[in-house]
Amino acid sequence: MFRLVSSRTTIAIPPNVLKPKLDLNRTLLELSREEYEDRYIEGVGYIIAILSAKAPRYAVVYPRSGILYSEVELEMLVWYPVVKEVIYAEVADVREFGVFLQIGPIEGLVHISQVLDDFVSFDKKGSRIVAKKTKRVLTKYDDVRARIISVSTGQSDSFKLAFTMRQPFLGKLDWIKEDLEKMSKKK
Repeated sequence: MFRLVSSRTTIAIPPNVLKPKLDLNRTLLELSREEYEDRYIEGVGYIIAILSAKAPRYAVVYPRSGILYSEVELEMLVWYPVVKEVIYAEVADVREFGVFLQIGPIEGLVHISQVLDDFVSFDKKGSRIVAKKTKRVLTKYDDVRARIISVSTGQSDSFKLAFTMRQPFLGKLDWIKEDLEKMSKKK
C-alpha cells in the first residue's frame, strides 16, 4: 500500500555544507534523501522518495562540533507492504528453491511450492521453472502477478517478502490471460 507520510526528525548539517546564502530547505531535502530514501523503517515502510523538507525558524549548533542540527518536517512517499496485497513484479532470478521477484528496488521470494498449482521442477540448463501437467514455463524477466503472504522485519532497515502465485488470477501475466480466454469460451 502506497502512502504519503509526514514526519519530523532532526538532521545534522555538516560544516562543509554551510555557506553564506544557504537555502536551508533545499539542503535539508538533499540530506534527508541521502539518509532515508531506499530504506525500510519499521512502522513507516519502505521510503521511496522524500518529496519535501521544511525547516523551522531556528536550528542549534553544539559547541566544538561545528555541526548545525535542524529539526525538519518531511513529506515522504512510502510503500508499506501488507499481507494479502496483490502486486505486479518482474522475475529477477530463478533458482532451485524458488523465484525472486523484483518490485522496483525491492526483492522478494516465491518459494517453489508457491509458484503454480501443479507439480513443478527446476530446469537447471534453461534456468527456468517448468510445470508437469500444464507445461507452463517461468523464466527470468517474466512479468507476474503475486500476493504477499508474509512480511518479515529483522533489523531496523531491512525486511523480507514472501509471495504466492498459486491462487486464481495470479502468476505469469500470459497464464492469466490464457485462463481468462478459456473462461470466456466456456460461457
